Amino acid sequence: MWEFKVLVFAPGHSPAGVRARVSFHGDAMSVKGHQLFMTIEGRRVRLKTGGYDGRQWLLSWPGDGGEVTAALQGEAEIRLMQEYAPPSLAAQLQRAVRSSGRRQGRFRLLIITLILLLLLPLLLLWMFWLNSERIAGWVAGHVGMQTEKQLGELAFGQMKPGLKLIQSGGAQQVVREIGERLTAGSAYDYLWFVADDPQVNAFAMPGGYVVVNSGLLKAAGSAEELAGVLAHEVQHVEQRHALKNLIHALGWRAVLSMAMGDLSGGIWLDAADQLGRLHYSRDLEREADMKALHALHRAGISAHGLPDFFARLATRDSGQFTLLSSHPTSGERLQAIRQAISAAGGNASPSLPLAYDWQLIRNSLP
Repeated sequence: MWEFKVLVFAPGHSPAGVRARVSFHGDAMSVKGHQLFMTIEGRRVRLKTGGYDGRQWLLSWPGDGGEVTAALQGEAEIRLMQEYAPPSLAAQLQRAVRSSGRRQGRFRLLIITLILLLLLPLLLLWMFWLNSERIAGWVAGHVGMQTEKQLGELAFGQMKPGLKLIQSGGAQQVVREIGERLTAGSAYDYLWFVADDPQVNAFAMPGGYVVVNSGLLKAAGSAEELAGVLAHEVQHVEQRHALKNLIHALGWRAVLSMAMGDLSGGIWLDAADQLGRLHYSRDLEREADMKALHALHRAGISAHGLPDFFARLATRDSGQFTLLSSHPTSGERLQAIRQAISAAGGNASPSLPLAYDWQLIRNSLP
């Protein structure tokens, strides 16, 4: 004979319930437990489901001192009851199964909703990370020129105290003159600086701030090589690479701040530090290379200076050159530059050597 386990709550018995076993004999239900024995007609038994997940099944019937309730103990007991219950409970069983299914469905939906709510911040961060460059580019494209200039001024103002700027002399003059030649007609008002720094490096900041280290001027073999580097750096400004990279590096707070045109928040306090450590992607470097070649052609300056300078650094101890870490060179990149120069050779603007005594310029540096 089959039985299933229940926990009985009945008047006059322990409030914690009495463990018992239920069996059916024809249409009668027997309940046996410690100091508990009942026989109930099947038609007097009521069946319902409860619990937050619909998995609690309850049998109830009127007792001598009040209503008696028996809670089925586990899924196995519920299955036994569904299989062996008498016909008098068949209709109630069907309703209970439907009610339990609905409750379980709602419970699963609730759990899924809670999981999604808990994971939503992570999902948003993950989506932002996957599309961060695209988002930064979109925001940069909607930032006004004046806002970009303010950002560049803010960042350069933070960086300036750490720079030993060379205010006058041949080096500063040649950087400014070549730079102005390369940026003629630009929407940006460029500012050109030479820093007394032995690192072979040059960098551009949003809004048109360009800084060239004395170490780079000494490493360059000609004014044309300097022009190639300047043309490349200028394109990081013209194409808003510096702005995009900064927004990307500073994250979503910068995106919101730039979208609202707010440059007063603390997020921008480390803008100079971020700009000093930014590395451009290969795609951005490639775009700056190709745009730089066009700028050199327009200015009537030989484009060979750009690949010649990078090749010069690549053949030496690259570990000491900051420029190579922020503007990585490779055989493939140099080949692409040279192929572009060769392809444009027939249509290139005529160029004459830049009329500077390059050795004199280098000797004038500290």
